[in-house]
Amino acid sequence: MISPINSSVSAINAALKKRAASSHNIANVNTDGFKSVVASLQENRNGGVSVKISKNPQPGAVYDKGNGEETESSNVDLAVESVQQIIARNMFAANIAALKTYQEMEESVIDIMA
Repeated sequence: MISPINSSVSAINAALKKRAASSHNIANVNTDGFKSVVASLQENRNGGVSVKISKNPQPGAVYDKGNGEETESSNVDLAVESVQQIIARNMFAANIAALKTYQEMEESVIDIMA
């Protein structure tokens, strides 16, 4: 069984990786031909969380550069990335709250036993 501390720390690390992937996408929104990455969360056998990073194969929009040459833009969707940032923030906050609650419970048990 995984401890509450390890579970929360694992989820916090996953939230940070999810946010980093989304930030990477946002930073490259104007890079022609850039393929965004997707951070998928998976539960480990021991109860922790792992992150699998994969490329999004969807093509970006094709546009004319003005000289008759067509170029594919990035496939980053800022609306999707905004949602991913919110999800990562809420994951982080929820697991910090879980760690604080665990600490308070431990302190209560110590007070009862003393």
